[in-house]
Amino acid sequence: MRIEDELILREHCKKEEKYFHVYDNFTPNFHRSAITAKFYSKYDALDLTKVDEDRLRQIRKHRDKGPKEKYSWPATENQLYGWFSNVPLVDIDRNDPRLYFPLVQHPITKHGLLLKNDRSMTVEKFSGVPFKLQ
Repeated sequence: MRIEDELILREHCKKEEKYFHVYDNFTPNFHRSAITAKFYSKYDALDLTKVDEDRLRQIRKHRDKGPKEKYSWPATENQLYGWFSNVPLVDIDRNDPRLYFPLVQHPITKHGLLLKNDRSMTVEKFSGVPFKLQ
């Protein structure tokens, strides 16, 4: 092995020792469910009849809460957009055409929906030519 290769390998090993850690204590994430059960896991083989119902109820209650019930203020910038949605920025005057835009259908759209819903325009799916084995 060349000296340069050995130096690169030594530097790589030092970085791994510095930044990578082996964890042996884990905490469950109640917001995700396991994809498959692991038959070799000691946690999956527990007797579920001895579960504390009060604790289980608390976990389900916390899991089912939305962000507005969990936090007093938006945690992310994306939550900020819908956080104060129950308070309108401007009172809507339905008689003012500048601020109120009701949904209006175009005649072409109405015609397209009629054609789409017309059962006589549908084509049966081809299932193949029937044949007999001899």
